[in-house]
Amino acid sequence: MIDSIKVGLRITKFRKDLELTQDDLANRLNITRQALSKWENGTSLPSIELLIDLCKLFETNVEDLLCLNEITTIEDENNLFKEHSRTYIINQIIKGKLQVNIPDVLYQFSPHERMQILKAIKDKKITCNLFDLKVHLTQSEHKFLFNKIKQGGVIL
Repeated sequence: MIDSIKVGLRITKFRKDLELTQDDLANRLNITRQALSKWENGTSLPSIELLIDLCKLFETNVEDLLCLNEITTIEDENNLFKEHSRTYIINQIIKGKLQVNIPDVLYQFSPHERMQILKAIKDKKITCNLFDLKVHLTQSEHKFLFNKIKQGGVIL
């Protein structure tokens, strides 16, 4: 199974190795910077045609770009979910019973789990360094967490 978060991290690494900005790479691929950002955040994956273009540009193969040859071991010391179910871990974080540095582990969460964590932060059930967190958020996650809601002419 393709891990979109790992693929996004790989694309980011290759892009930075070539000293390209997101705008530079997006222009070379004739896509929007936002589309590239979604790949790098792991919320979407490039099409087959764009995978081929990326492989040529990064001088790599599809297997390497999609992290298909990597062996994921349960012993990975950074894996939050190595000994418990994902639901259990997420609930423990939200309840404040498991302390983690959210910006450092956000990449391990699925999009749905990320929203659960962000809702808990927004509802002040858990705390984290928002400055560090901002750089790891997708555009929609950023809007969810930081935009003020206007009700009846009053900004909440």
